Amino acid sequence: MSYLPTSHRLTFDLDPYRGRYIVKECEPGFCRVPRELIVEDRRFNDNIDADIVLRGPDTKKKEGNAQKGGPRKGGRKITFFTGLQPTAQIGVYLGNVLTFGRGGDRVRNGVLVRFATDAGRMTLRYFPAYYPFPKERDAFVSAVLDAGLL
Repeated sequence: MSYLPTSHRLTFDLDPYRGRYIVKECEPGFCRVPRELIVEDRRFNDNIDADIVLRGPDTKKKEGNAQKGGPRKGGRKITFFTGLQPTAQIGVYLGNVLTFGRGGDRVRNGVLVRFATDAGRMTLRYFPAYYPFPKERDAFVSAVLDAGLL
């Protein structure tokens, strides 16, 4: 794999008292990833194909379909959320964050995460509008690591 899509790199340090990763380094103006992230075991939603999730602390009210005559959905949803799937490399995980583009189209944004051996530091690489197909994931992860991007 010679092509690597545009991406953004962030580093985080673990605040053990709050149980959150706090941003340490980020490109100026890049704001698609929250400045605090939480890593936790998946406790709900069996549809998530991962045992670990990465999420932001912020939530927003779920929008209903009352204007279309449908039932109104209540509750809140997490604004930055992905399951983390382990890769062949120790401490490296792959996920995708769902966002919505123009016209409400769903956009899958790839996230590659590497944890330090003691989990005290996390490096995250965000790939806007790019998430590799299943058969391409191993080669993609290797290409990113070989290029020194994570």
